[in-house]
Amino acid sequence: MKIAVMADSTGYLPQAFMDKYQMPIAPLSVAFDDGETFTENDGVPIKHFYEKMASSKTFPTTSQPAIGEWIENYEHLRDKGYTDIIVITLSSGISGSYQSATQAGEMVEGVNVHTFDSKLAAMIEGSYTMYAMDLVEKGFTPEIIIEELTEAREQAGAYLIVDDLKNLQKSGRITGAQAWVGTLLKMKPVLRFEEDGKIHPFEKVRTKKRAFNTLEKNIFDLIKDIEDVTVFVIDGDKTDEGRAFYHHLQETYPDINIQYSEFGPVIASHLGSGGLGLGYFPRKIEIN
Repeated sequence: MKIAVMADSTGYLPQAFMDKYQMPIAPLSVAFDDGETFTENDGVPIKHFYEKMASSKTFPTTSQPAIGEWIENYEHLRDKGYTDIIVITLSSGISGSYQSATQAGEMVEGVNVHTFDSKLAAMIEGSYTMYAMDLVEKGFTPEIIIEELTEAREQAGAYLIVDDLKNLQKSGRITGAQAWVGTLLKMKPVLRFEEDGKIHPFEKVRTKKRAFNTLEKNIFDLIKDIEDVTVFVIDGDKTDEGRAFYHHLQETYPDINIQYSEFGPVIASHLGSGGLGLGYFPRKIEIN
């Protein structure tokens, strides 16, 4: 038995990790009406993407990896001698990536494809990939690895701050927000991923500072009984705010493993300017 691990691009894995394992990544992309497309992992600075989004008169659209992209990767790994592939994807609640990866796996012969729906995004999704690779190196079977990932998923989670709901509403990535429409003037929405893998409204607060406080209070209440937990500050375009929040958490909770990451174009396109996430994963993950 020889097991490979692969993922889609929205886990925003550390480059050093991908280089070490030569991990295949199925990229998602973002397209604008003028034809300019940003394919994740193509090396274009994220700053350029935010500038493009700010200047665009319409919202960008995102595209999941084509089935052919998955098939090509699966066949390549099979031809290298892998018998099994563990595949980690963006939440099926906000993308068709999981469905495409699963369908492609059913179309390829000679290798066993085990797809896993993270039900989250960004570096929390990426944590499953890093954890899966660690389990592979420890000699676990694919079935046990999926069981371990599923157990971890029961304790993982994420909250989000956005400046407004425009991008999420336009892209259809938020559930149950109708009651908030028209009531967010001078308010900051706080959102969270729920068990269905979708983004739901959580709370409205008056200021960005209170939004940060809400994230902090809820996350650190939730993780107080989880051993070896990792907390991720996942930053958007307002990096001064994000890094200040990150350093505040490091100083306030010196015994907690707190890591800093950033959104890529696909998730940034959903959240818009001013987006920030605070998530947690019930295992120790090091990316900084």
